[in-house]
Amino acid sequence: MSARRILITGAGGFVGRALALGFADLGWAVVALDRLFDAAPTDARIRQVRCELADGVPQEVGPVPVVVHGAWITTDPELLDVSRDEYRRDNLDPLIAALRYAAMGAPDAFVFLSSSGVFGPHDASAGLTDTDEPTGVSPYAMLKRLGERHVLEGCGPTTAPHVVRLGYLFGPGEAARPTRQRVSLVASWSA
Repeated sequence: MSARRILITGAGGFVGRALALGFADLGWAVVALDRLFDAAPTDARIRQVRCELADGVPQEVGPVPVVVHGAWITTDPELLDVSRDEYRRDNLDPLIAALRYAAMGAPDAFVFLSSSGVFGPHDASAGLTDTDEPTGVSPYAMLKRLGERHVLEGCGPTTAPHVVRLGYLFGPGEAARPTRQRVSLVASWSA
């Protein structure tokens, strides 16, 4: 019996690479998509595909039962010296391309990696949960919320949409890159 296949976008960065390795360890055949990979492939179960996701998922990827969309630019547009409109396009166009791919292949699940960064500083007095309405106003926060809505409303009837709001992450192998210029405090302290 062959391994279940999973497509992970943004798999060249810190979070996506960790997911790709984790799913490979669970026996999944991983298709890792990104425009840039921080590390060379080290696991034969992970197939790295370099592409501009905004242009669409390459045809040779084929259908998969699970899509995890982690591709996202976390660095503020001002630091990247791009307009907010460019920042919006650079984040939402790849998401829309991934949703189009899912619409054609009808995977069982589409997982959108969102962020606790959608919340503003006054969203909850204690015990912040996903049921609290996020009010973050940074470009990152507003686009992540828009991405969440796209996924929840844009998956077809046979694809279960999932939004996972990740907290502040750190770990081995964390490195700055153009789309994620800052690393966690733990990584900074370790360096």
